[in-house]
Amino acid sequence: MLTATQSASVSMARRPSVLLWAPPADLKPNILALFLKFCRGCDDYVWNGFWRRGMDGTLCRYGRYMFRPVPSRGVVIGLSAAWSELRKILLADDSFTALVQANEKSKAAGRFQSLKAALIWFRLSLDQDVRAVEARRWLDAIGWQSILALAGKRDKAAERLIAGTAIVGPASKILALPSAPAEVAA
Repeated sequence: MLTATQSASVSMARRPSVLLWAPPADLKPNILALFLKFCRGCDDYVWNGFWRRGMDGTLCRYGRYMFRPVPSRGVVIGLSAAWSELRKILLADDSFTALVQANEKSKAAGRFQSLKAALIWFRLSLDQDVRAVEARRWLDAIGWQSILALAGKRDKAAERLIAGTAIVGPASKILALPSAPAEVAA
């Protein structure tokens, strides 16, 4: 016969984990994944643009034509006007990747940066630059609010991972841990 504690433990083990974040599928990436990939392309173009003949060859590899509307040359120039803030977006993305893949969670947790905060600062930087009018319109057209919402969801999943209330499951999915038996009884 099971005790009350053992019974609660058995029922907790059977409860399915709640999915907090899943990386986008290669065949159907979400708008956040597309935008981050394109930001990497803009960064690559800024770093290496002097050595390449055209922007199209570089940005095509980073998903330029997956957006509707396709970002024009003016959009890329506008995004590049806020290059220092764009770099912070990439650093925040890298810190999340390090957290999910880290062997030493404490080091990665200490370096974690909020992607949503980086995106907000990026947008503020664009809003203050007259060269970025076309880039701001493009961001609104592709779904800026959706990008922010997904970034917020991913940040919350990372915060739960850092707090120890979530784990990294198969395929880098972040899953919430089932509640402790003491929490069920309360």
